[in-house]
Amino acid sequence: MDDINGDFPQTDVALIIGANDVTNPRHREIQSSPIYGMRFLTWTRRAPSWSSSAAWGGLCSIENPLYYMDRTLMLFGDAKAFVGSIVRELSGGHG
Repeated sequence: MDDINGDFPQTDVALIIGANDVTNPRHREIQSSPIYGMRFLTWTRRAPSWSSSAAWGGLCSIENPLYYMDRTLMLFGDAKAFVGSIVRELSGGHG
């Protein structure tokens, strides 16, 4: 996380798979939260994107308000299939 966090200011879109707790802004907002103070992904990008099999609360069972923000796109289903489709589209259907 320390390596990627420095890259986020130059990032337009991020695809994050299976990372509910490490993307949850409550880590710094609610001191009584089990994730308060943990290391997490710090982004400043303009268009976050997500791939998830379900909108559940992660290991700590905490709802993630990031999932409901205007610039968040939830992709429900198999992450491997989604990533494969994205790669094929970006490579002109040859990936």
